[in-house]
Amino acid sequence: MLDLDSGPIHLSVEAGIGGTTLALSLAAKLLQEKSRIVWFGRTIPNGERMSQIFSDLDNSKLEKFYAIEFGENLLIKTKEMKPLLSHLTKDDLVVVDDWCPSQGRVPSSDFEAMKMIIDSTNSTRVLFISKAYENPSNEGMNWQSRGGELTNLRQVWLLMKDDLQDTRIIIDGTKEIELKLDNNGFSLANFPN
Repeated sequence: MLDLDSGPIHLSVEAGIGGTTLALSLAAKLLQEKSRIVWFGRTIPNGERMSQIFSDLDNSKLEKFYAIEFGENLLIKTKEMKPLLSHLTKDDLVVVDDWCPSQGRVPSSDFEAMKMIIDSTNSTRVLFISKAYENPSNEGMNWQSRGGELTNLRQVWLLMKDDLQDTRIIIDGTKEIELKLDNNGFSLANFPN
């Protein structure tokens, strides 16, 4: 679905199309494989949605999911969690959902937290998620990423596919991957779950 093994990712998503759901789907797959997930969220994901996506996971796997709500204090929470982050392996995943506010200037403390997470995790998979916004100019791509071009992060996009309600597209460089969204999360469009 999304190559998590090629370095830290900045996933920019069209508002309301399922960025959190995509990350939860990836987390569920990795939890099945006995990975640990550290989830930083401006808010905790919807409990009903998490229950649907994590329904196949037993308690021993769910115990490896650590959720931290950071509100407006990503840097403070990152500093508090630094000891845990430094013990993660290349098989684990750190998700930072809504790493920056959806409007206004991105606070320098959010950039500092992002750098601290990357530096603390070494070779761990890292996924930062933010809302994309429409490009005000008619040049280039129709969407822009919050925070601008971020060094040391691979820019990936999650966008609607031709206004189809249950179909999304991941754009990762020149590669495009079509996904289907249902009650159990995301799956590849051309393959069953």
